[in-house]
Amino acid sequence: MLNKIIIYTGLFAMTCLASCSLDPELTKSYSDEVPWTNEKNLELYLNKFYPLIGQTYYTPYVEDDAHSDILKMNTPVADANLFIFGSQMVTPDNNAMGCWDWAYTWTRDCNEFLDGLKKYGSNLPEEVTLRAEAEIRFFRAWVSFKLSRVYGGSFIIFEQLPDKKENSRSSVEECWDFIERDIDFAIEHLPVKVVSEKENNQGKLTKGAALAFKARYMLYAERWKKASDAAKAVMDLGIYELEDDYAKLFTYKRATGTSKESILDFGYQSPNFGYSFDYFYCPPGDKGYAQVSPTEELVSAYQMADGSDFSWNNPEQAKNPYEGREKRFYASILYNGADWKGRKIETYVGGVDGYAIGGGTTCTGYYMRKLFDEGQRNGFQPGELTYYAMRYAEVLLIYAEAMAQQDNLSEALIALNQVRLRAGFDKPVTASSKSEFMSLLRHERMIELAFEGHRYWDLRRWKQASIVLNNVNCHGTKITRNEDGTFTYDQVDCDGGKKRIFPEKYYRFPIPLTEIQRNPACEQFDEWK
Repeated sequence: MLNKIIIYTGLFAMTCLASCSLDPELTKSYSDEVPWTNEKNLELYLNKFYPLIGQTYYTPYVEDDAHSDILKMNTPVADANLFIFGSQMVTPDNNAMGCWDWAYTWTRDCNEFLDGLKKYGSNLPEEVTLRAEAEIRFFRAWVSFKLSRVYGGSFIIFEQLPDKKENSRSSVEECWDFIERDIDFAIEHLPVKVVSEKENNQGKLTKGAALAFKARYMLYAERWKKASDAAKAVMDLGIYELEDDYAKLFTYKRATGTSKESILDFGYQSPNFGYSFDYFYCPPGDKGYAQVSPTEELVSAYQMADGSDFSWNNPEQAKNPYEGREKRFYASILYNGADWKGRKIETYVGGVDGYAIGGGTTCTGYYMRKLFDEGQRNGFQPGELTYYAMRYAEVLLIYAEAMAQQDNLSEALIALNQVRLRAGFDKPVTASSKSEFMSLLRHERMIELAFEGHRYWDLRRWKQASIVLNNVNCHGTKITRNEDGTFTYDQVDCDGGKKRIFPEKYYRFPIPLTEIQRNPACEQFDEWK
């Protein structure tokens, strides 16, 4: 696909200049009109906003999942652990999940761009200014969605640069409408494909990305018809399809090609732009810092290859727990005995990849495999694998959920089973009720999108978090190597006896105290007063 994003850090304009062959107007000082004097300057200005999609590979998304039941940070004092156990309680002046100031800084930047476009854009062709406005309104919608996700769809709307100091919160519906206006403009004016002949056009936003994003946020808004319509529009473009091999999907590098499943992604290229994800999360046997591990809750959720459920209570399955699982298990999980970088993973007590509670090694008996670069075998070089901001499998799952909520189970099951077919399941799943289907859908999102930052937010929007994440422990498997070479598997509490918390009021995080103090018109939510 051509809508791939290569992003740049450090001297952002300089790296963009080097890689995009843009020649901005150079002078000792710049007036407000300079970004609008030619298309090349405009492109450099637009490039400032592309890091919004993400520029740290999957790190923040893995950390989001570590607030849920599928990943566990191995260091007890890691921020995610302090949060989930209530050692670091959320308050209006201390919220590890907050994004208020970040979001309003970027919203202002977007509005400054739109203000300059309105004042000086007449210097440029209309098709150029419309496409530029579409990109910026996509980015503003992206920021507004994150505000809505954290603060329950109720924030201050700034559709232009603010002209007063006091501004009240908008209603939930007004906020979703605001996002919809922005993204609909993007859908109308972004191209279906980006012209590939021009190097400086690589990585630009497309109509498919805007439609897929609309499908995602309409799912959160519970506007089911609009979510399914947007997802169906992506499907009808005929551009995207599932990668044949789930494992291969996460091995693409920008230098060697892109996946047909990708709708919006980041391509990393060293030495200009790489990442150190593997270094921090790989097992000790790779000389990594082993900061995070999948929980037994996730690992046991991977089904057998025939579609039946795995259970430690099944003697045959418990004897060889990592045999005969579905394909995504082997693509996603490093387990004891797994082949990895020319060796066997050893997560048993005393093994090279270790087992312990306290940090530096796994406390669950597992490591991630998905997202790692198996080609890095002699130390860690800057990583270059592709990050997917949106991919076609998510669109199918959005469509499935939205159609089920509209009581169209037949269409919902078709989309769900497309994803499962790629995972190697030959027998389609069935459901006779919405609740039965949603159980299947929740399981599928948990497995298919693992480590991509969806699980915590899914549990919140389903109102399941206060059940799944409250007053519970998560688990791992402590493995002991016997003298005869066999292994004993014991299910253990990986939380050290602590109970996780998720109060009901965590479904909507508080507005920061600093905003309440400087803006008397902005009222705090009742549950946080």
